[in-house]
Amino acid sequence: MNKKWFAPVIIGSMLLAGCGSETTDVSEESESTPSTENQEETSEETEVVEEVEEPAEGEEDIQEDDSLKATNTYTNKELGITGEVGPMKYEIPGIQLKIMEPKDQATADLFEVEIGEEVHVFTIQFAGENTSDEDMSFYLGQAMAITNTKEQLEPDMLLSEHIEGEYMGQVRHEGYNVYILKNSTVDQLESIELRITAPTDSNFETVGEDVSHTIEVNN
Repeated sequence: MNKKWFAPVIIGSMLLAGCGSETTDVSEESESTPSTENQEETSEETEVVEEVEEPAEGEEDIQEDDSLKATNTYTNKELGITGEVGPMKYEIPGIQLKIMEPKDQATADLFEVEIGEEVHVFTIQFAGENTSDEDMSFYLGQAMAITNTKEQLEPDMLLSEHIEGEYMGQVRHEGYNVYILKNSTVDQLESIELRITAPTDSNFETVGEDVSHTIEVNN
């Protein structure tokens, strides 16, 4: 199984449904009532996102298919964290804590666990924008996470949606990082500190200072 293809379809669609990420910018033509033919051409991934509804109050937020069960335990899509370092602007709009349970061997192998074993993860959305004409390097996709449970975590590169670190002039990149807890569970999380390395210019010179933000969760 191609892990890079599998991860965005399963984890990505579940994240977008739960966090309410606005990923459906449409043209004027698409805003009109779609024809039956156009509806049939809707991609499988889009259908997955649109079919998931917000749970009623008191109900568990669960997405499930033949391969994976995902229970979202905490979602905050209004973090509103923004900042600037050098010519780079960045946003951290949302976070989600979830429990993943693989239901087949291929998915279990992806997470390196047994079928039915719980995997505790959190997903954080990022966006970066270069406001200068100069090429810059800014690696939001490598942001370190330090939890109150004393874990220091790097993003899982296979499960995360890649955030391009090279900004060739005035461009914008966005995506999300998935962090897998090794020694604790999502219900034990109270705070997550994110550390982001300062950008560098085309001469590999550091521009600005490293960035740190703490996100409170389960509150």
